[in-house]
Formats: sequence, structure tokens, C-alpha cells
Amino acid sequence: MNFNTPYIGKRCIAFGISMCISASAFAVDSLRVSMDDVLQKALLNSKYIERARLELKEQEILVQQKRSDLLPKISLRGSASYATNMPIYENGIFNKPAQHDVIHYLYDTGADFYLNLYNGHRDLMSIKSQKLVKEIANIDWLAASGKIKMDVCNLFLDLQLCYSNKDLIMNDIADQKEQLKEVKNLYKAGAVLHSDVLRIELELSKREMLLIKIKNDIQATNKELQLITGIEEIIVPSKHVFDKTLLDFGEMFAEAKKSAFILQRSEHEVNLKKIAIKQAESNYLPTVGFTGTYTFANPQIFLYPYNDSWYSLGIIGLKASIPISAIYNNKNVVRASRVSYDKEKVNHHHEEEIIENKLLKAHLDYKLAIEQKEVCLKNVDLAKENARIIKNRYFKSAALVTDLLDADMQYLQTLFELESATVAIQKHYYFIEFIKGTI
Repeated sequence: MNFNTPYIGKRCIAFGISMCISASAFAVDSLRVSMDDVLQKALLNSKYIERARLELKEQEILVQQKRSDLLPKISLRGSASYATNMPIYENGIFNKPAQHDVIHYLYDTGADFYLNLYNGHRDLMSIKSQKLVKEIANIDWLAASGKIKMDVCNLFLDLQLCYSNKDLIMNDIADQKEQLKEVKNLYKAGAVLHSDVLRIELELSKREMLLIKIKNDIQATNKELQLITGIEEIIVPSKHVFDKTLLDFGEMFAEAKKSAFILQRSEHEVNLKKIAIKQAESNYLPTVGFTGTYTFANPQIFLYPYNDSWYSLGIIGLKASIPISAIYNNKNVVRASRVSYDKEKVNHHHEEEIIENKLLKAHLDYKLAIEQKEVCLKNVDLAKENARIIKNRYFKSAALVTDLLDADMQYLQTLFELESATVAIQKHYYFIEFIKGTI
């Protein structure tokens, strides 16, 4: 690292020129966006969210279909047929029969009507059950949106980290080149060995390779974000200001029990199983309905004596049925429904335990990341001071070139670690928000 004032001025000028060139390139081929912009585009273009939205729409239509089942059943009918003469074997089947004339042309038209009055409230429970399925689809849609948000936040932060690391390594490469010039001047003056020049050139080459790797990471992360968001330009993240804090673990878990996607879904699954028990028990109950039929037909063969004239007839009444066989056929259905309900309740409590464990681990990781950032801040100051001391000693021939290179690399590494710790805090925060269902 070069800490001499003249070289710092040169670096600032060079860095300013490079930033101007980069800005002009960005204006043509790239798009500078904030995290909120990326999230908004991802929610509009994500195929996962669109699929979940269509599933929700499908369930809404099915609820409407279940409601329409409460309406009366009405049907129209009509038929036309031809009947042959009816042979009567008065002298046995092996003798010639007599032919009995019948009315040959038969017409029948009419309408049938049925309105269910009571069937153990199975229709109403079916509607209620379908509404719960719709609510589950809505939770799945929210969970898909939350997952996309978390993934986009992570990718955005990874991209931001890559760009930060790129700036750090480019500044360090510029610094190393200036330092290499100084060492070469000392070599020409006979103050250092040629091996020192070679070692510094080797380290510079390693940094240039690291810069290429970082650029490849930027390109790969950019591609992932472009696929999710539908953005065609190269994404350049704006500096994301993170000023959020978390509650204590008890309050977070209480909030997660109300809002977590998995727990909300599990709770609705329990309610579905509870309704299934009532539906199974309703199979014991009778069915009562209002029925009606209207007939306009020819010939009249409904009442004796028959004739070939057109007639009309309307019949209305109540129809009731009692499922006697359900006493023995439905018993195991009810038992299985109750066992399924108990199993779903156990699963719901198990999901609560899983959420609690995930939330606790994520909370501890978040606290650890904050502590790591504090340590990294101290390490940056220590490494910077160490690099300054070693550099002064080296140019006074009191330290080896390996010490100089190690000090420079330690300082660069602490800067990388500080950026990574800063990003890690934000990633843990968004993961906790996703677990809680409040992202």
C-alpha cells in the first residue's frame, strides 16, 4: 500500500478519470437501480409469483362454483319414439300370434326441478372448506412473493458486494503499481534485490487475476437478477442504506407465530381436517329436498283408461332419504377423519418448533454478524497501521519484501471482510423477516 501524499493525489486523479469513463459507459449499457426498484420489477415479472397468483384465481373460481351448488337443479327433457305392434301368442309361442294394435308414435317433453332443503349442511361445509383452500393458495402466493423478495435482496447485496470488492481491488492494484515503481527505482539504485521486484510483480499479477474473477462474479450475478426482474441492461446497484434493527427473540417469535407463512398454512390445514370430521359425521343425517316435475306428452298412458290425446301434468312434493347403511359404512370414515385431524395438529406444533429453531439460529447469526463487523472495523484500522509501519521499515531496509507484501494483503483482506460482514448483517435480517412472514 502506498501512503505517500503525492501518490495519493495521483491515485485520486486516476480514480476520478476512471469513474468518469465508467459513468459514461454505464449511461449507455447499464442501469443504476435501487433495491426497491429491483424488488418491484421482480414481483411483476417472476414466473413463480404469476403461477401462485393463477392458482389463487383458480381457487376463487372454485369457491364461486361451490356456492352455485346451492341453487336448484333444473333440467328440460324431451323424447320422440316409435312403437311396433305387440304380438300376443294366444295359442303358444310356436303358433302365429295375434297382432295387438298400439299407439305407434310417443312424444314426451317436460321439466324437472329439485331444491335441496337439508343434507346435514354438507354443501355449506363444502363451501367453507373451499374457502380455506383459497386462503391456503393466498398464503402460497404471499410465500412465493416473500421468497422472491429474499432471493432478490440476496442477489442485489451480492452484486453490491462484488462492485465494492471490485473498487477495492482496483484501488489496491493502482496502489501496488505505484509501489512497484518505487521498488524499481530502489533496484536501479542498488538498494533492493531483483527478487523483490519479481515478488511484487507476482503479487500484482495475482490481484489482476482476482479482479477478473470478481468481474466474472458480477456478470453471473447480473444474469441471475436479469432473469428474475426482466431487466435487459447491466444492473448497477445504488448504494443501499440499511438502517433497520430487530426486536428481541421473544417478540420476534410471537410475531412469527401470527405471520409465518408455514404456520399460517399449517393452521388452515388443521381447520380443513376439522371440517372433514363434520363432513364425515354429516353422512349419518337425512336428506330433504323440494322436488317438482312438469310433463307435456302424447299419448296419455299415465292413468287408465289410456288415449292418444296430448296431456299435461305437474307434480310437486318433498323428497326425503335416510342413509341407514351409513351406520356401518361411515363409521371408519369418521374415525379416519379424526385421526387425520390429530395428526395435522401434531404437525402444526412441530412446524412451530421448527420455526422457533430456525428463528433462534438466524437471530444468533445476525448478532454474530454485527459483532464480526465491529471486529472487522478494528482489524481494518490495525491492518492499515501495520501496513504503514512495515512499508516505512521496508524502504528503510529494516523489513523484508515478504513482510511488506503480507502487510498489504492483510489490509486488503480486512477491507474485504468488512464489506462481507456488512452484507451478511443485511442478509440475516431479510432471512429473519422471511421466516417471520413480514418481509
